Amino acid sequence: MGQPWRDQANGEGLDEHALASRAEPFSLDALPPDVALLSAGVDVQRDRLECVVMGWSESETFILSQVEIWGSPHADETWADLDDYLKRIWQRPDGSVIRIAATAIDAGDGETMDRVIAFCRARLARRVFAIKGASGQRAVIAASKSRGGRLFIVGVDGVKSQIMARLTGQTASVRFSETLGARFYEELTSERLVVKYSRGAPVRRWERIVGRRAEALDCVVYGWAVRALLGGVKPAGEFGHPAQPRKVIKSKWLLQS
Repeated sequence: MGQPWRDQANGEGLDEHALASRAEPFSLDALPPDVALLSAGVDVQRDRLECVVMGWSESETFILSQVEIWGSPHADETWADLDDYLKRIWQRPDGSVIRIAATAIDAGDGETMDRVIAFCRARLARRVFAIKGASGQRAVIAASKSRGGRLFIVGVDGVKSQIMARLTGQTASVRFSETLGARFYEELTSERLVVKYSRGAPVRRWERIVGRRAEALDCVVYGWAVRALLGGVKPAGEFGHPAQPRKVIKSKWLLQS
């Protein structure tokens, strides 16, 4: 029926209009002071790249932007534009600078995998990772054994469950920028959790709502998953807060001599 799913465990549905009403006056150009880390998820389409940038504090997630980079994923210019965007630097309210600490780019369409892997391999120092989503009980993100660490597998079912639990929880731990358009919320709520039976046993699965696109949801899943590769929210240097200057202890012996 094209309706948002309703989790019977907590009795709360996921509604695009309710989520949009929570938008707040912040963005990448006006970052909340609590944002200490940035991650990005990139979805590859036939005529563009979709990118969502997310901010992280110790207890909250901030969806900061959704951008489209138009062009064929087979064209060098398209990837050059993405590279320029991922290298951007933003200013935090305290005057320090921050950039995207890690990026996950979908390589799972079967057509552009080699192109995505090549792009990411040249940028591993900037934590740009090629990923492929997989269903079932899996780790949030783990290196593929068959690709020698060049490709990471994202357990999309588990990540979606984490995201939806946070979105429907009692606390607004996922917050949205007012710069996000209506399309973002429609795509974010493009899937529902359903229970189907396999050999008599109930199985919970994610199912696409008919007529909905899912680019925003996919990007959020990827940006959420790649965050797990960064450890705690303690950025330093160019990937977050400027590194603290080393404390110099002056020797009394030197002063006396």
